[in-house]
Amino acid sequence: MNDSLVKYLKTRLQEDLPGAKAHLEAAPFRRANFDKNELLGAKESAVLILFYHKANNPHIVLMQRPKYDGVHSGQVALPGGKVEKSDKDIFHTALREANEEVGIVMEDVEVIGQLTQIYIPVSNFKVAPVVGFIDYCPDFILDEHEVEELIELEVSDLTGVKELNETSIKLDNNSVFKTPCFNFKEKIVWGATAIMLNELRWVLADYSKSL
Repeated sequence: MNDSLVKYLKTRLQEDLPGAKAHLEAAPFRRANFDKNELLGAKESAVLILFYHKANNPHIVLMQRPKYDGVHSGQVALPGGKVEKSDKDIFHTALREANEEVGIVMEDVEVIGQLTQIYIPVSNFKVAPVVGFIDYCPDFILDEHEVEELIELEVSDLTGVKELNETSIKLDNNSVFKTPCFNFKEKIVWGATAIMLNELRWVLADYSKSL
């Protein structure tokens, strides 16, 4: 892992984050702010944005969910899931879920902060995007019930995006809507994952300028 990137993130994640501004740019329905009443009863969850080194370049890992009877069927996502009673904190949730879904060794990950929490109305989840790094390329082990495909994304693929694309999404009721998205390796990334990645893109903007 590039030491300068890790150092940058450790500092930047302690400063003010772009939050709602970055979220709004990628939000499917152009809404990113929710009041306390709307968040009552929301389920707590966390995802892991894991930085690691591969082929002399920093990467992060995404995954494609399998098809199932649910609102996030087939979508590209970050490893993560809901808080369990046994979890020590939200960071433990992110690490545990990453271990269960893609085989990350929890003890090898250094947590360096988190991005702005987001709310997903369709599934009633509040999601904490936890940021960590590991000093080697993981030997990913996929849970076939949770992961259809692993997607390894070079950080430069994200920071090189100048503006988001747009795609049309067809819902189960056959209605269609347009939404901002990323297009990585012929994978369309939209919704909550795009929102979190867009804030990360904003966070990394100053680092990219220094290269």
